[in-house]
Amino acid sequence: MKESGAVERLTKASAQEIANTVTLFLGLAIGSTMVGAEFLKPRTLAILVLGIVAFAVDAMAGVLFAKLLNKLSGGKVNPLIGAAGISAFPMAARVVQRVAQEDDFENFLLMHAMGANAAGQIASVVAGGVLLALMGAGGL
Repeated sequence: MKESGAVERLTKASAQEIANTVTLFLGLAIGSTMVGAEFLKPRTLAILVLGIVAFAVDAMAGVLFAKLLNKLSGGKVNPLIGAAGISAFPMAARVVQRVAQEDDFENFLLMHAMGANAAGQIASVVAGGVLLALMGAGGL
């Protein structure tokens, strides 16, 4: 729809209003099935905290590894690419592009960031599969 330009209002609505409405209804549908006493257990909160820590460590490690690649390549790798390696697809790549263009308007990292982002997504799936196999839940 966006590329054709024929339905500009529908494209704008689907990118904003419709997406927000769907997200709202999805949140309501999932939230209405949750029981507060079951959700607010120390184990559940610990999982949320571990997720936040994993997200932060993943982004930090990606940037540090990209800085190492930058040094080894003689400055040919932008360290921001490392931040796109997390599996938050495709938002991490968009954030990297925006931050890069704030520094230098001629920076176009989106294609490279999407590659790192897709690799992070695949790595997350593989890591999840390995964890399931190690836990003996591979047959579920």
